[in-house]
Amino acid sequence: MKKAYLFILILLVTDLASAQMMFSPAEKQQKTIISQYDETNSLNEMMRRRKSRRGRGRGRGSNFAAGGSITTMKLFESAFDDKFRIGMGANAWFNLSESNAIKGGVYYFLPATNEFLDIKNTTSYFQINLHFQQFVAGSSKDDVGFYAFGGFGYIVNFNKTETTDIIINARYTNVNIDLGIGAQFNLNFAFAFVEAQGSLGLLKFEIPTDASNGINVPSFMNFRAGMKFPLNF
Repeated sequence: MKKAYLFILILLVTDLASAQMMFSPAEKQQKTIISQYDETNSLNEMMRRRKSRRGRGRGRGSNFAAGGSITTMKLFESAFDDKFRIGMGANAWFNLSESNAIKGGVYYFLPATNEFLDIKNTTSYFQINLHFQQFVAGSSKDDVGFYAFGGFGYIVNFNKTETTDIIINARYTNVNIDLGIGAQFNLNFAFAFVEAQGSLGLLKFEIPTDASNGINVPSFMNFRAGMKFPLNF
């Protein structure tokens, strides 16, 4: 009887060992598939995050930026300059944080000639400004950001007036207060920006090369579009 029980026990152990050997490869294969699936998901997630950060990487850790712009200027209160003036500019930013910056700009507006009766007037402008820029939506590293800015500007009017009798060359300057809004867009390798700015004349300095009463540099509007390149040092 004992031999019979011992024989039955040996059969059970043998069956269990066989079952374990039979199911172990399948279990290992299942674990391998799950592990590979997890590794693939992790790799895809890492690539997705890297791709989403690729464009913003240029702006991260960068305290400085530089760029250029095309700008227009519409003057007010002027009998001669009643059209949009076209100019080119260079810009520089010092980022105080991701949400604000100090921006400087230098612009030159091409000469243009206007005629009124027997008076011919040719003018060009040189403009410098210094602004504080604050993001109101997004930031300096996001794909899209909207900001407001304000500060001071300095503008010089190179003026040549010709009549049938005389030619007057003069230079007029003004200090302005500037307020404006803008938006920037991430292009991966740089940022594109557009701005609208209003300037109100505060102080006038007349520096004529010939004696004349001349004209004041009036208040004006600026519209700009350009590119901004973060700089890493």
